[in-house]
Amino acid sequence: MPKLNYKTLRQEVVDEIRQRILTGDFQAGERIKENEMAQQLGVSRGPVREALRQLEQEGLVQYERNVGCSVAQVSGQDVYEICLLRATLEILAARLLQKGKSVQQALQQMQDCVEQMEQEDCDFYQLAQQDNRFHAAVIEQAGLKKLAELWKSTNIHNLAIFYAGRNDGSFDRQEYCQCLGLENTTAFGLDLAKTINRVA
Repeated sequence: MPKLNYKTLRQEVVDEIRQRILTGDFQAGERIKENEMAQQLGVSRGPVREALRQLEQEGLVQYERNVGCSVAQVSGQDVYEICLLRATLEILAARLLQKGKSVQQALQQMQDCVEQMEQEDCDFYQLAQQDNRFHAAVIEQAGLKKLAELWKSTNIHNLAIFYAGRNDGSFDRQEYCQCLGLENTTAFGLDLAKTINRVA
């Protein structure tokens, strides 16, 4: 593997390790040793250490004292339960949205996210981030602090969930927006149910 460009060193290291985790090159529970990874990528241990910290925040890596970093173990059941919880919170938020302004603000944020996701230079990480913003729009516009806090507590495995099924093309974001705009929470919930069924 060619050495990485110093200008984008840290992010390149993050992207490389993330990709290896998501594609299964690194198995759940497998240790990621800083010195070995640094040698493979042709970099010092500093950028690798920083990359692992970011991936820990993303929920893809877990750190254990006196042991080091390893790939987080996110089971299919974990993904299913998180999707189920997030869908329940989204449906609740949609029902609580005030008619008019808050719905339109949520829809505008959703449309902005869809447009960003359609950009040719949007990489996997950016897609996952925009997908999360898309679904968070309803939560934010509901205006309930505790609901928003509960939602954010499920963010840690976003990338694993997105990789598990949310980007397979079967989730229709435009249809989802239309259901919200028509205040049809039943159809809104059915769209989310499709996502849950895909990862079950």
